Amino acid sequence: MDNKKPQEYIANIAKASSYFAFKNGPIKELCKAGKISEEELNNMQSYMQNHLAYLYTVLLEENNLKKFDLVISTMNKFYVDDKEEVLLADDGFDKFYENLFPQVSNISINNIKK
Repeated sequence: MDNKKPQEYIANIAKASSYFAFKNGPIKELCKAGKISEEELNNMQSYMQNHLAYLYTVLLEENNLKKFDLVISTMNKFYVDDKEEVLLADDGFDKFYENLFPQVSNISINNIKK
């Protein structure tokens, strides 16, 4: 799969995921503080989005859960060496979504006739 371009929607998902999870986080402060250059930041983001595009392609285009599981389990077994707990971080998007699309329901149990 070397140098193969992903579907446009996969590229968009990978770029948005990379920005959401990486570039918009603590790395931005490192760049502002001059600890890494803008070029280094862009190289890291490019690396991340290319790899995310691969994972999303395996999941969404190939529908290959076996291959996806192999990648994830291999990374976990051989490379991930920490006990850090993973927490969901939405950066306010859940609230934003709820404000855009409020869950309104007119259905009540009392209105159902037997």
